[in-house]
Amino acid sequence: MIKSEHMLKGKNIAIVGAGIVGACCAAHLSACGAKVTVFDRAMPGQAGPSRGNAAHIAASAIFPLAAPGILLDALPMLLDPKAPLKMPLGQWPKLMPWLVSFMLNANKKTYQANINQLGEFNQSVYKDTEQLYQSAGLSEHLHRDGALYLYESGASLDKSQQEFAARQRFGFDCHRLDAEQIYELEPDLAKIFSGGYLIPGWMTVSDPKKIVSGLMDYCYKLGGKFICEDITALTSTGHGVKVSFKNGNSAGFDQVIVAAGVNSGPLVKKLGQKKLLTAERGYNLTYTRPGITINRALMFADRGVVATRVDDGLRIGGWAELVSDDIPVNQDYFSRINGIARELFPALDSAESYPWMGARPSTPDSLPVIERSETDANIVYAFGHGHLGLTQGPTTAKRVAQLLVPG
Repeated sequence: MIKSEHMLKGKNIAIVGAGIVGACCAAHLSACGAKVTVFDRAMPGQAGPSRGNAAHIAASAIFPLAAPGILLDALPMLLDPKAPLKMPLGQWPKLMPWLVSFMLNANKKTYQANINQLGEFNQSVYKDTEQLYQSAGLSEHLHRDGALYLYESGASLDKSQQEFAARQRFGFDCHRLDAEQIYELEPDLAKIFSGGYLIPGWMTVSDPKKIVSGLMDYCYKLGGKFICEDITALTSTGHGVKVSFKNGNSAGFDQVIVAAGVNSGPLVKKLGQKKLLTAERGYNLTYTRPGITINRALMFADRGVVATRVDDGLRIGGWAELVSDDIPVNQDYFSRINGIARELFPALDSAESYPWMGARPSTPDSLPVIERSETDANIVYAFGHGHLGLTQGPTTAKRVAQLLVPG
């Protein structure tokens, strides 16, 4: 614990949001001695992207979605049903402010600056994750098997060299492999890959939902509590913050953390600030009797999907569907993922599976919003982690604790 964090002892702190980021904050702040109350409209880990995501601790995923050339790449992707980026044309007017900022972040200079920020932030991810999980008794759920990035063409493999060099610069070890080496490591893969990269430090968890539950159990053990309520407003009182509930009641706290994922936007807007945030929806299928084995996390770079071993079986999916969060789940995507999965793993038994869709909170620059509110220093924002909530949660919790301390 950082010395200044002892100043949080006895503080009455509310956390809005019981997903992975909120749960990490709850666990860490409780360990600092704070009196923590977590609020959410759903039970911890039961809604949003924390329930069924890809289960990766992906510290070396330091490349923003807004990259140079993304606009030219996006047009053919919109016409390709198997492409990793999806943005229904009907959503463009609603997303226009976000898209304009996204395009501005896609220039080379800004893109490199955003890589640098993500790289620096993620350097302590593995250490912070191991420390928090050990404190919460969750170490057995953390797997340090590494990951493979896989490429189907020599051209895409060669093109990726600069990205892996950038990862190396930030201390993330990478090793280039040829096709023969890949199949020695993962014999159940289809024989379609030219080569890839091994990232030994990559981690996964056995079940993201169990991580959220375990962190909350640790919070409860230290005196914290959870209340199932829909939060409608936060109001400065001069000596703290009033939290208003949808049922008309309210409660007062010394400080409040907004960690409600895609639902953070409306609360922040009522405080007089506007943060550009949209749903980056991911889709996956978990095959409960896959009939095949993988030995580590697999990233299929040319497909935009990943594969992970989880407690329930084999989870395959990914994609980024940029939409407002009120449109229905596209059920057709699941059949497309199933088709891709069978191409990647010819021996896959796909008879038994269950689907998941989660709306990840995405910012135009792919940088999380971790800062004090401009309207009240007793309100701290912790949202916008995109597909890296599980990865960045413990490090975010430490940053939040520092922001809650005056000075």
